[in-house]
Amino acid sequence: MTSEELRTVVDRYPAAERPLAPPVSLGGAGGLSGSRLWRYTSRSGDRLVRAWPSAIGVERVSRIHAWLRRLADLPFVPQPIATRAGDTIVRLHDRSWEVAPWLRGTSASIERAHVDRVRAVFEALAKVHVRLAGSDARRGPSPGLSARCDEVAALRRSGFDEIERSLDLKADDPLAGSATTWLRSARRAAPDVLAAASPVVERAVWLQPCLRDARPGHFLFDQGRLSGLVDFGAMDVESVSADLARLAGEWFGPDDLSLRSEGLEAYGRIRPLESAEVEAAQAFETLADLLIGERWVRWRFLEGRRFDDRVYLDGIGRGLARLGRLEVGRRSEP
Repeated sequence: MTSEELRTVVDRYPAAERPLAPPVSLGGAGGLSGSRLWRYTSRSGDRLVRAWPSAIGVERVSRIHAWLRRLADLPFVPQPIATRAGDTIVRLHDRSWEVAPWLRGTSASIERAHVDRVRAVFEALAKVHVRLAGSDARRGPSPGLSARCDEVAALRRSGFDEIERSLDLKADDPLAGSATTWLRSARRAAPDVLAAASPVVERAVWLQPCLRDARPGHFLFDQGRLSGLVDFGAMDVESVSADLARLAGEWFGPDDLSLRSEGLEAYGRIRPLESAEVEAAQAFETLADLLIGERWVRWRFLEGRRFDDRVYLDGIGRGLARLGRLEVGRRSEP
């Protein structure tokens, strides 16, 4: 993507929304989606330009924008800005582009969670879910839960063996030792993980638009106040249990039982949870404990994706830490 393409995009917006100085490239801003980001200042305020990955079609981006409009009354959700033609998407060279307000704040994952911050984040997530509930809602089994169970079953059938063969061929890789440790632990944990999750898979829950990437790093705080929720690229129809499991699983360690309880109580005061949703959240989180490490091991040793060694080390390390929860059996019910 060139500076000329970027100029073509921002020139389609009202004059007050155009850059006062050349936009600053943020690359992928630490994300793995393939989006490219730029930040600039306009007369109307700071702005963020996103070039969506070419694999994500305009229909999907349009659907996400429609869901975001249902959240327009929430001050922490940035709304895509309309062009002079009234569109919120610019199509250029098979990519969708958007401009949205830049939200100030520090990621909730930067500092250790404390009770006020936890309550604010879970309340915000509940407000998002309540406003999205009237759109594309239905009852049925969770598609994400079924897909993750299928992934673990496939690992048991042949996936673990495939990973092992790849690790043997790349034994000189500096991360092969960590990956092998993950593989051994994952093999031990997989039968119990699948046995615990399988009874929940076919249970009907409410399905609706959800974030599907509700990690703590996407919630921003400015001067102690929740100031933003960012990155809606994974949005799709799913159970709210998936968002709760992602948020709690990434934010809380095995000793954070009281914080976990505070967060879920704050969520439940705004959007009460059904028992089936509670069970689905537990299943989602347990499956993630096993699959997070698998993603990073597969990307490096089977698919050869290019990330810095430090990124891989962090990813595989998080996978090992999540597996450790299963091995010591220290899990609270969400």
